[in-house]
Amino acid sequence: MPTMQVQTDPGGNRPGEQGNTLRSPGQPTLSFIRGQVAVSLLMLAAALFIGLTAHLLDAQVPGLRVVEAGVRDGLARVLAVEVDDPRIALVDIDEESLRRIGHWPWPRERLADLAERLLSAQRAALVVFDLVLPEGSARTETTGEARLAALGREGLLVPAQAFDYLARDPRVIAGQPGGALAVPWSGPATSATGYVANFPALSGARCVGNVGFTPDFDGQVRRLALLTEWRGAYYPTLALAAMQCARGVGDPTALLGRLRLDVAGRWPIPYTRHPDRYLAVSAAAVLQDDALPSLAGRIVLVGSSALGLSDRVATPLSPSTAGVTVHATALSGLLDVADGRIESAPPAGLAIAWLLLSTLLLWWAIARWQRLRAISAALLGALVGWLVVTAWSLHAGLARAVTPALWSYAWLMGVYLPVEWSTAQARIRARTRLLSRYLARPVLDELLRSEGRDSLVPRHAEISVLIADMEDYTRITADSTLEEAASLTREFLDCLTRPVLAGRGTLDKYTGDGLVAFWGAPIAPDDHAGRALDAALDIHAAVACFNEARNARGAFPVRVRIGLATGRALVGDLGTPFRSTYTAVGDVINLASRLQEAARGTESDILVSRATAEALPGRHLHSIGAISLRGLSLVEVFAPQGACGKFRNSPDSRDLPP
Repeated sequence: MPTMQVQTDPGGNRPGEQGNTLRSPGQPTLSFIRGQVAVSLLMLAAALFIGLTAHLLDAQVPGLRVVEAGVRDGLARVLAVEVDDPRIALVDIDEESLRRIGHWPWPRERLADLAERLLSAQRAALVVFDLVLPEGSARTETTGEARLAALGREGLLVPAQAFDYLARDPRVIAGQPGGALAVPWSGPATSATGYVANFPALSGARCVGNVGFTPDFDGQVRRLALLTEWRGAYYPTLALAAMQCARGVGDPTALLGRLRLDVAGRWPIPYTRHPDRYLAVSAAAVLQDDALPSLAGRIVLVGSSALGLSDRVATPLSPSTAGVTVHATALSGLLDVADGRIESAPPAGLAIAWLLLSTLLLWWAIARWQRLRAISAALLGALVGWLVVTAWSLHAGLARAVTPALWSYAWLMGVYLPVEWSTAQARIRARTRLLSRYLARPVLDELLRSEGRDSLVPRHAEISVLIADMEDYTRITADSTLEEAASLTREFLDCLTRPVLAGRGTLDKYTGDGLVAFWGAPIAPDDHAGRALDAALDIHAAVACFNEARNARGAFPVRVRIGLATGRALVGDLGTPFRSTYTAVGDVINLASRLQEAARGTESDILVSRATAEALPGRHLHSIGAISLRGLSLVEVFAPQGACGKFRNSPDSRDLPP
C-alpha cells in the first residue's frame, strides 16, 4: 500500500515550522478576495460620501430635513430638564383672566396697571410685553398709553413689535418700529417685508423686541431671527431686547458673536427646559391682588395662552404652547450665554471627525469581526459617541446638522451588513460542503455552532490517527468478477467507515481498500486517543461480523489490519486551488501507516503506538515488544486484548451503530 510522506519545502523544513504563510484553498481565492475587498471599500466610500454630503448640505434637502428635525426634536424632549429658571416668570392672560377681568382687547389703562403692579407690588426686575399695541382710536387710551410709554423710556417695560417675513402685496406696514441697534452690525440678519408696530409714543421705548418668527417647513418654531433688517436698520428679537434692558447692554454685538447663527441670522432656540417649568401666574391674580409666589427680581414676560387670542405655536417640546414660552426659552438661553452657563461649543471639526472615526469603526467591525455581538458593540459605541457630541452641540446652541453620522450608520447596517452577511453565508456553505465529506454530521454541526471560522486554516494539532487496510486485497480479488470485487470493496469500506463516523472522527481519505481517519481536528476532544481506539475495536468487530456473513455464503474471510498512532501533525485544507482537501501530514501519519503494515507479521490485527498507549491508562493494552518498522528504528508496539480476528466480546463491548 502507498504511504503518506511528510511534505517539506525546498529548505527541508516541514510546513508551518518557519512561519511560511499557508492559504487554505477552501478559503476564498485571491481573485475572490480582491473582489470582496473592492466591494468592502466601495461600501465604506459610499458611507462616508453619504455622511459628508448630508453634513455639507446641513441635512436641509427634502427627506433629510424631515429626519433631521425629528431627531433634533426627539433629543430635545429627552434632554429637557424639569427645572425652574429663577430669573424668569410668566404672567398669563389666560381664559380665567378674560373671564374675571373682561374680554380682549383690554384697555391700555389696564395693561399699564398690570405693568406697574408687577414692578411695584411684585418687585419684578423688568416687564416684557409679548403684546403689540397699535395706535389707539379712542381718546380714553391716551392716559394708559402715556403711562406705558413712560415705563418704556425708563427701561422698565419692553414692548413688542412684529416684523413680517412673507412677500405680500401690498406690504403690511403699521406704526413706527423702534428699538433699532445703536451700533453697526455686519453679521447675518433676516430681512423683513413689513411690520406691525406700537402706537407712536411707545416706539420710543429704550428696548423694543420683535415677536415675529418664521416657522420651519413643518410649522414648528425651532429658530428665531435674533436680528431683523428693515431698511438698513437692525432690530432685536424680544428675548434679546429684554436681555439688553435687564442687563444694561447697549451693544449686544459681542454676545451675538458668541452665538452660532445660520446664514439668515437665525439662532436655534435651546429648548432645554420643559415649558411648564417656568413660574407662571394669571394676569387676573396680579390685577386683583391675589396671593402670588414671589416675582421679585425676575424678568416677567406677559403673554397669553388663551385660545381666543391665537398666540399658540408648535415647538419640539409641545404641539401647542403659548408663544410667550418660546420667548422665555430664548431669553433663558441668552442669559445662560451671557452668564457663562452654557458650555463652550465643541470644536468645529469634532462632528466630522467623529463621523469619520465611527464610520470606520463600524465598517471594520462588519468587515473584519463578522459577529453580531461585535457589530452590535461597535454600533452602540458609535451611537453613544454620536449622542455625546450631539448633546454637547445642542446644549451649546449650535445650528449644524446632527444626523449625517446616522445616515452613514444606516447605510452600513442596512446595505453593507446584508451584503457581508450574504458573502459570509456563502463561505460557510462552501466550508460545510468541504467538511461534510470528512466529518460526521454531529461533528459538523458542533463545528458550525462553535463558529469554526478558521477550521480550514492549516495549524499544528495533537491528533490520533487510524489507518486501516484489507490484507491481501489483490490476491483475494484476483479471481473475482468486477461486480464481486466492487461489492467486496464497498462492503468492507462500510465496515471501516461507520465506526469512524459514529466515533466522531474525521474521515481523511479512502486508500483503495482502506482508509485514513483521525481524531483531534478540526474539533479537539480531550479523549481523541480513546475515541480512535474505540473506533478501531468497532471496526475489528464489524469485520468479524462481515466475515461470518461471508462464511455463511462460502466466501473467504478477510483480515483487517489497523495502525493507531498519536502525535502532532499539520492539519487543515492542504489541497490546491483546483481541489480542496482537509487532511493531516506529519510523522504520526507515517507511524500509523507503518504499524498497519507491521500487523501482517503479528497475531494482533490492531497495533498501537507507545504515545497512544500512554494516553490510555487502564485500557488493557499490552506490549508485544519492540519491532522494526520500515524506515524507522525499533519501536515498542502495543495491542488491545481480543483483537485477533474474532468479534470483541468483553463487558464494555458495544453494538455497531447503524
